[in-house]
Amino acid sequence: MRNLVLILVVFATLYFSGVASAQQGENRGFNLIVVGDPQPQTEAQMATLEREIIPQIGDIVEEYRAESSLPIAIILTGDVVWDTMKFLPRVKRAFESLGVPVYAVIGNHDHDTKRRRDQRRAEQCFVETFGTRNQAFMLGETLFLTFDNIEYRDRTSYDIGVDAEQLIWLSEQMEGVEKDVRVAVCMHALAAGRSGGVRPYAKPIVDILGERDIHFITGHHHNHGTYAFAPNVIEHNVAQVSGNLWFAPICSDGTPRGVFCIEERNGEWRWHHRLLGKRADEVLIVWSEGRVKDNEEYVVVKAIGWDSEWRVEWMENGEARGAMEQIAILDPDYLYYVENKADYRKKYMERLRKSAHPHSHYFRLRRTVPESEIRIVATDRFGREYVAVVE
Repeated sequence: MRNLVLILVVFATLYFSGVASAQQGENRGFNLIVVGDPQPQTEAQMATLEREIIPQIGDIVEEYRAESSLPIAIILTGDVVWDTMKFLPRVKRAFESLGVPVYAVIGNHDHDTKRRRDQRRAEQCFVETFGTRNQAFMLGETLFLTFDNIEYRDRTSYDIGVDAEQLIWLSEQMEGVEKDVRVAVCMHALAAGRSGGVRPYAKPIVDILGERDIHFITGHHHNHGTYAFAPNVIEHNVAQVSGNLWFAPICSDGTPRGVFCIEERNGEWRWHHRLLGKRADEVLIVWSEGRVKDNEEYVVVKAIGWDSEWRVEWMENGEARGAMEQIAILDPDYLYYVENKADYRKKYMERLRKSAHPHSHYFRLRRTVPESEIRIVATDRFGREYVAVVE
């Protein structure tokens, strides 16, 4: 797909090498690996989770262990399985094999489809495996809360919301909690998303938590996104770990298989999307001219994990050219996979094609000098720089 020499480098901090974690005094915090919608439905998918995805997440766990003695945990953002209740204990065992605590929120596909119109009975298998639907625990200096925000009726009929009992529970949990304690609310479905404003069902949660630093951690959408919808409220919507519903190794927004890593150091958070089987600094994917439909005259780059606080700039033959032009396109790798590699039954092929939609983590540039050397520098909100050189 790419006719170029791509060199990936990371500057700005020695964050990913573990030096920061070892610095004197940096002894408070955690490392959290957020896994979006594991969702195995078949024995083959379950086996892939166990034999491929779990070991790759295990590599990240081992990196964290080598960096520091800070606690490590995993949280699953719901749809732990795909209507296959028998896999729930097996998925839990697979993640627990990594030797760290595993938490989970319930998703719409974690309800027993045989228990129609009875939410509590439909949730029984999940609760027996992972515990009560609402939990509270501390990691580092952050209070984590898990919420069941699926109002289930049957497999194809459910609403997004929380009930009065949960809001009472939340109020009780917050009694005596200092105003400066950060709170992470973990749920399956979105609290806000691209809409830019908190959804009505989640507004009471925000009201109860007040002016604290609030982070929603969600899944369900199968795409990656970080959305700030108030000065103190941000949502991390985590892409599906397996790609697009196991049928493609890339999500429909162009996010490859990966997990979302949140690290707390002395009370401060930082995060990044981590590709499975790749180094932490491998976040730029570049296509040279002629490789991207409707952008044949441009070099196009995808910044994985991008959010609105990133900067993506470029240099040509050592001369600064400023910011690259941001564009919203269908992912070239996803389209290539669907059109050339995927081979499923018709209904799944149609699902793959229809699910593709434009995303804004793409940028383009046009050379002013033929065959010039191009240097692309992406800087995330924490000042970490990622560099790709195209010759």
